[in-house]
Amino acid sequence: MKRDEAIELIRLRTGQDHVAGWDERIRLELEMAQASLEWDAVLPWFLMNVDDTLTATARTATITLPAGFLRLGTRGGLYRYDSTRTNPWVMLQRDSYEALTARNLGEGTVEWFAILGSKIYLFPTPAVTTTFRLIHFKTGGSLATNTATNPWLVYAPEVLIHEASARVDPERAGLWMELAEKEKNRIRMNEDQRDFDGQIPRVIPE
Repeated sequence: MKRDEAIELIRLRTGQDHVAGWDERIRLELEMAQASLEWDAVLPWFLMNVDDTLTATARTATITLPAGFLRLGTRGGLYRYDSTRTNPWVMLQRDSYEALTARNLGEGTVEWFAILGSKIYLFPTPAVTTTFRLIHFKTGGSLATNTATNPWLVYAPEVLIHEASARVDPERAGLWMELAEKEKNRIRMNEDQRDFDGQIPRVIPE
């Protein structure tokens, strides 16, 4: 679904189809609804991003987080590339910035990291230029244009539309939020099934 289709649907459902000048208001409410959803404790599978590779030059202790970074989540992490290994991506351990700084790890091969503000802090500081892969939750992006492919409108349009409708139509906010919650549960069930489908089948002895 495109952004303008979502706006038109909200206008029709909330009875605002006859009101002039509401498209921009609804667009802003869609963006606010998305921002609120992306602060939820549980984020949907379609926001997981595995494509960001980052580089730290020798003796550089930090990397700037990529645009749109939300958080790591339980399946996320930072991986260091090591060409000498059969599986070259080595998962690094995360700890607090304070705890790692107190260890005075100096320079060497990166084994730990901390996230503070908009930066990743590497420990030890890499002695050579090093490549990393960051697996993390990433925002669905802007709704400023009608051409952008927003994952919320691709995979969960009803969630975003209902949450925005609650803002546009506050008198029936409870109804819209109830519908949004039902869609969130559907997405969670879908994610559970995706996890189950990915498991190796087990033979249950008779």
